[in-house]
Amino acid sequence: MPGTLVAISAHADDAELNAGGTLAKWAAGGGTVHIVMATNNCSGSMVPPDGGERARPLPAMGTRRLPPAETMAIRRREQEAAAALLSAKVHHLDYPQRHYWDGSQPVTVGYGPVPLPAGMAALPPLVIAFQQHEHVARLADLLVSLGPDPVLTQTPLDLDPEHHAVASMVWQAFQRTRAKLGAATLRFWTPGSSCQDGLLDPHYDHIEDISEHFEAKLALCRCHASQMTQVRLDMVQRRAAEWGRRLGVRYAEPFKTANT
Repeated sequence: MPGTLVAISAHADDAELNAGGTLAKWAAGGGTVHIVMATNNCSGSMVPPDGGERARPLPAMGTRRLPPAETMAIRRREQEAAAALLSAKVHHLDYPQRHYWDGSQPVTVGYGPVPLPAGMAALPPLVIAFQQHEHVARLADLLVSLGPDPVLTQTPLDLDPEHHAVASMVWQAFQRTRAKLGAATLRFWTPGSSCQDGLLDPHYDHIEDISEHFEAKLALCRCHASQMTQVRLDMVQRRAAEWGRRLGVRYAEPFKTANT
């Protein structure tokens, strides 16, 4: 399985949860893996309470919020740790998330003057950037430089606005540079946990057997200790087993090929 696979995700852990087995399979077959992180991961709660960067059992309760700079640093270290298991490179686009914790309450970023905390890149939030030509062009240039086949990313059939924004941004980047990307294939993975059994069935046309790489997928997910609970790991197992049954194997991951 030679060549380069590029996974483009909104947040740290999205690629591993939804396509980790495929990434591990590609790397094990001698291919190159790149992970593109669209947001700066400045928001989100920490599980377990200390940030979860030490290897230990994962509790289901006890979350807390941290300032943006601390959250960003933890998520970045965890994403780099997951990438290291694949000998992959992470590319950080650093678009701010649509909200962040100011120490006492969430701050929502809107379309007016953006109240970004100190140390955050002077970029529009992802939910704005995906609609702007210069930022689509930025992603398109990165894709051309990486020379991928395939590209895996979020699905537009997702309730999370940042997941949807990434799907749209990647599709636009493909349209912008179709000739330069050659035979590259764009595939969307499944929706996040917010809408697992809802919305539309996109008739997944590519189901990847990850049976031999499922434990590697779990190892990738566990790298994201500040977000991972046993409940989420159980969800990963159930979903992979369900798609495996449809394919007649133990574990699988489904994708929908985009019309580019």
